Amino acid sequence: MPVVRLAKLEDYEAFDLLGRAMYRIRWHEQMCPGNPTDDPSEGLPLFNEWQCTVAAGKQDQLDPGARLDLITAWCISNNTAEAALLAVEILNKYKGNDSNISLEFNASDFSEPALGFRYELAFLNSYVSKLPASVILQLQNICKGGDQ
Repeated sequence: MPVVRLAKLEDYEAFDLLGRAMYRIRWHEQMCPGNPTDDPSEGLPLFNEWQCTVAAGKQDQLDPGARLDLITAWCISNNTAEAALLAVEILNKYKGNDSNISLEFNASDFSEPALGFRYELAFLNSYVSKLPASVILQLQNICKGGDQ
């Protein structure tokens, strides 16, 4: 069983992300639920729940390709506006390999866990082109009928 460390509110430190104040856990470099976050009081329970899941052996710390698979699976299984927005970002990157999913977006369009997934997508650009066609078709189906 992996040993993990739980966070406290004091473990969060502010940093500037493209002119916007964000918070990260100073001793945890990996992007994960609750790290980074807009609000430490909202990110803290997400991070600690994730750490408990890892400690219980229910979720390994996933490699980037597996993280993208997790995000696309979440999009496919959730029929929400947030899932459709994430699907659009992934599809735009997939169709235009010279474009990138950036860290600049309207965070108010998302709530957790979609907000964390959206931040994470900016670090997974190189993996999007490796998605299987079946996943791309499912993501396209999410967007059908919407004005994305």
